Amino acid sequence: MQNYAEPLFHKGRVLKRESLEALRDFPVGLARMEFSDWSDGILYGFDISYETMKQESGGGAVTIEAGAVWHEGQVVLTETETIPFHAYEQQIVVCLRVYPGAYTEDFYTRKLELRLKNGESGNAEFELGRFRLSEGARLRKDYRDLRDCRTSYNTLDITQIPYAGPGGVTVSPVLLRMFARMMMENMGAADTDISFALLCLNHPPVSRECLLRYICRRLGEPFRELSHSEIYERLVRIAGAGGHGMGQKRRTEGPAVF
Repeated sequence: MQNYAEPLFHKGRVLKRESLEALRDFPVGLARMEFSDWSDGILYGFDISYETMKQESGGGAVTIEAGAVWHEGQVVLTETETIPFHAYEQQIVVCLRVYPGAYTEDFYTRKLELRLKNGESGNAEFELGRFRLSEGARLRKDYRDLRDCRTSYNTLDITQIPYAGPGGVTVSPVLLRMFARMMMENMGAADTDISFALLCLNHPPVSRECLLRYICRRLGEPFRELSHSEIYERLVRIAGAGGHGMGQKRRTEGPAVF
């Protein structure tokens, strides 16, 4: 027979070690059961913004909001951090690097590093977004449609972020919700598209297998693995075949200041 015990911290009672252990173990155990078959990846947060600094100092600063990742069987939390920025007109990838854990007398710790790279993310790094910013511009996140997520300049590209999901990494729920709304606005969308759109709106994150099977079946392709870029390009193609607002000619202008 098992016994479930929830610690009660009443005034006047002696604080017991067992109570603190129960308080420690409950969230850890719950998270491990919830994400036991999930791939390593982003869980929540990590919104990215840019702000121009005062004129005399020059440059700007990129702020990365607090977030959570699932990594090696552990939920790892980060705090908000602001990083000075001067690398205009360059392709910048925002990354979170998680270092191996270490034990002290009182804690199990991991060093975490948020960084801006002029290159792709490496081992033990999670991409949080990418952009190419013109000096004096703002970092835009108000996407007009799915294709707009990859506008070359001054737009935060979220198409490569590896989100944690059951059975494998999946793509950003923001992308899938955008795709779903476009399909729901299309009165001529097929039943398969509507069913998948409702899944995207109601149950993030969508598993990698579900996403791949929908895309391959919808486009009449054999089921196979696809990269994040390939998934994104196929979602754009599906939305463009009947989605609202995707029939417009792609913008070709160069650097823009918004």
